[in-house]
Parts: sequence; structure tokens; C-alpha cells
Amino acid sequence: MNQPYKIFTWPVHQQYLFQLAQGDFEIYIPKGQHESFQKQFASQKNVIETDPEAIKELQLDCILFQDEHSYQTAQYEVLSDQQRELPKIYLEHHPPKQHPTNAKHFVEDQNVQLVHVNHYNALMWDNNDVPVTVIENGVTTDTVAFSGEKASGVVVLEENPADDRVTGMDIFNQLKEALPLEVIRIGKENITYQNLSEKISKYRFLFCPDRYATPGFVVYQAMMMGMPVVGLATTALPTIISNEISGFADSDLNYLICKMKLLLDNSQLAVQIGLEARKSALQRFSLSRFLSDWKQEIEKAVANKSSFIKL
Repeated sequence: MNQPYKIFTWPVHQQYLFQLAQGDFEIYIPKGQHESFQKQFASQKNVIETDPEAIKELQLDCILFQDEHSYQTAQYEVLSDQQRELPKIYLEHHPPKQHPTNAKHFVEDQNVQLVHVNHYNALMWDNNDVPVTVIENGVTTDTVAFSGEKASGVVVLEENPADDRVTGMDIFNQLKEALPLEVIRIGKENITYQNLSEKISKYRFLFCPDRYATPGFVVYQAMMMGMPVVGLATTALPTIISNEISGFADSDLNYLICKMKLLLDNSQLAVQIGLEARKSALQRFSLSRFLSDWKQEIEKAVANKSSFIKL
């Protein structure tokens, strides 16, 4: 297809959509996004906010769902009957919450392509025999360089974080008594997705205390800038970090404390591990690979729907 694919979606994870918008796509979204979104996407001409009454008139190629509300409810409120017959992709950002192994995904339609952001999530969900693809995250290679001059670790919270048990803030509060750790939150004190790399680059390492969450974009950003990542060996993080090579991942907090102290005492070790993290990120998490995977996924969805219609 020579023209950009025209996709309609409901924004869920702002930074994910921003990365996707770097591809050759026209992305239509409902009008009325919040201020942080407006600032980040101000110059992104291929992300088009659309008035509710105009959505049904859009000529689209694909519908992309990213949360249960858009799939179960919103599509019937804002899309036309014809649009609801278009190829559908459901992008699942999270591991199952109801039960770690026995939760059935609510997408049961065999004509919907289900995309997970990592192999752990795909493994843990009961996907109802729906076709599944895994597209790992991707970030730009053009990033701020890691300096690590500040002898402290940093925890980054999303703009709307999950509860403290999920994000491990109780663990953060426990460990900050033993070693220097700071927390910053997107949307607070002028921290934005746009300047996040710059804000964290001075810290010696990124600490991820999440108990049960998909590793956030900050993990990939840190690795791409050459910053060590230390975290609990939960969900997909142990598959992203090679322990004691490109970072440290373990469920033993005493082990992690020892390794964080080691990084605080040895800035050269932090640089060495950070370089391995960047090497891994360049191999697995480049933006070009991410966008290529998504283009192939959309092409597959469109082709499958066309074949079905012809039959």
C-alpha cells in the first residue's frame, strides 16, 4: 500500500501512541485529549483529533483497540456499522489482573488479531485461541547520553500510576532507608515524556520495584541511553535485562541492595553495564523494528479481512 494506513484508536498509553505515530500511519482519535497529550502531539500532524459527529464519516483501514471499554462499549457508540466491519486489532498492554494464569481475555472473536507487548503477557493470558502476535516495544536510538554523575538511583512513576502494591512503592520506601533512591513522576515538577530521558540521565541507575506490571517505556529509554536498570525479576523484566550483564534483576531484595550499592560505589561499573544495556536495546528495541512489526501486523489484518470478504 503506497498511502499511509488510516487507523482509528482510543489513546490509552500516551508514549506508546507517540512511538507508533512515528510510522507511516494516519491515526485518528476522539477529540478532547488532556493537556499533556496536546503538548506532546502538537507537532505530530499524522495524529488527528476528530469531532464525535465526524468519526462515522472517516474512511479507515483498521480499528485499533487498547482497552476493554473501547472494545466492549465505545466502538458501538462512535463507529458506524460499516466501520465496525473493518479489520480489528486489540493491543493488550497488561498482564492479566483477575488471576495470573486463569484469566480469560475478553476478546473472543477469531477475526480480531490480539497483540501483546511482550511474551510474558501473551503466555499468562488465556487468549481463547484468538490469533496472537507479540510486538515488543521500540524507542528512538537518538537519545540523551547517560552521565550517571549523581550517586543515587531513580524510580519513575507514570502520570496515572497503579496502586502502591502493584508499583512496589512500599518496596521503594523500604529500600530508600538503606541507600539513596529518589522518585520522580511524569506530570509533576515539569517532568514530561519529552524530557524524561534528560531528567533521569544523571542518576546512577533506574530502579524498577514493580511487582506485577508490564515494564514501562522508561526501561527501554534507560537502556537505549546506556543506563543500568535494576529491578524485581517479575513479569517480563528478566527477559529484557541479562542479570549481571546489562543490569540486575532478582526477587531477593538483599541481593538488589548489594548490587545497587555496588553501582553507587563504582561509576565505571555503571558505565560498563549501561553500555551492555544499550547494545541489547539497539538489537531488540529499536524504533525501526517496532514500526516495521506494526506495519506488517496491519498489512496482515487488512489482507485477512480482504480474503474473508472475497470468499
